[in-house]
Amino acid sequence: MKISSKNYTPSKMKYHYKSPAKINLFLNIIKKRKDGFHDIQSIFQLIDLYDELTFIKKNNNHINFSCNLKTLEQNNSIINTIEVFRKKFSIKKIGLDIILKKNIPIGAGLGGGSSNVATTLAALSYIFNINIKKNELIKLGLSLGCDVPFFINSSNAWVEGKGEVLTNLYLEPCWFLMIFSNHSIITKNIYDLVKIPDAEEIHNNYDDYLAGKTGNIFENIVFKKYPSIKKAHALLSEFGHARMSGTGGTVFLKLNSLEDAKKIMKSIPKNYRSLIVKSLTAEN
Repeated sequence: MKISSKNYTPSKMKYHYKSPAKINLFLNIIKKRKDGFHDIQSIFQLIDLYDELTFIKKNNNHINFSCNLKTLEQNNSIINTIEVFRKKFSIKKIGLDIILKKNIPIGAGLGGGSSNVATTLAALSYIFNINIKKNELIKLGLSLGCDVPFFINSSNAWVEGKGEVLTNLYLEPCWFLMIFSNHSIITKNIYDLVKIPDAEEIHNNYDDYLAGKTGNIFENIVFKKYPSIKKAHALLSEFGHARMSGTGGTVFLKLNSLEDAKKIMKSIPKNYRSLIVKSLTAEN
């Protein structure tokens, strides 16, 4: 992740970052691990839906955090990330004003919180001149969230392990028509509901994805628990092969052109929260 712009004043330095969302093109669980996490297989696709983060460096030891969603000012992953970073690198003084403009829906299966953590780690490394290799930053990120390594890596990827085993992929540019849920879904709660058969583990490969033989293991669970998400999925399925991202509640349709996306968008009722986004080949 790179700084999109920076401004200097005699006493403050300002750094602006974009923090992207992702979607899961498919999601499979292989097994539950002994540490309580799950081994997964997925393709993570970056999209051009971003949160915006501004860091203003100050000459004191105070951190002020503000957000357009006031609930996040009391409970957010960014402050915790700063404390972990401070302890890891024994930084005695961190003075920052942090402004988060939240555009990625919360609890939507789009990785917004993990992306914010990854962006914060990258920003702190730059701002405080910490020379850390990417693989070391990924390891630190994994301690803060399973999806964080992907966002630090900043490339579309085949994802395995609990999220840290990444194989970069080139994915053909495309468009996505997304419908957001009104529910904020807690990932852990959905993972707790999934039942992994004791039979032989089911592994997917890239050819399975290309052949349309993959899906999202959480769809039936989420659709049963949240009928409105099932309804949105059924609506998009009238126009193609709709999928759900992560543990929900965003459903999406992959399309080859913006014109196709706009045409279908006209058929989506106005009471749905829908959006057209473009795929990213890499996060800049």
